[in-house]
Amino acid sequence: MKKILFLVLLVVSSTAFSQSSNVQFIDGWIKQLPPVVPMRAGYMKIKNDTDQPMEITALQSNAFETVEMHETKMEDGMMKMIELHTIKLPAQSTVELKPGGKHLMLIAPIQPLQIGGKVQVIATFSNEATQSFELVVKK
Repeated sequence: MKKILFLVLLVVSSTAFSQSSNVQFIDGWIKQLPPVVPMRAGYMKIKNDTDQPMEITALQSNAFETVEMHETKMEDGMMKMIELHTIKLPAQSTVELKPGGKHLMLIAPIQPLQIGGKVQVIATFSNEATQSFELVVKK
């Protein structure tokens, strides 16, 4: 019985991993800000090369207390930042996180960030697979 359970877990985990392995996080970066600023924004392109739509449902980093997904939108003549619960990645597509649009909010840095430094982030997908990527700190 233990062997069967182990094989089922192995198959499920390898399937989950293979579904996220075709997602590419490209040119990820964070703008360097003075240490007193409690938030940073993260930007990148996310490419889903699979034939299946996917969703990022959560993000975390050891470099920040919290990582959230946000989108800046014009509503009632004012720019507003709205927290997103997911970032949808349509099949065979690229989603761009950029200033003035969808972006990551990295809240409360754990330690000072240095230009050229890299921040590790882990994305969790709707199928519970995870994948790590890096954001480079830029001027």
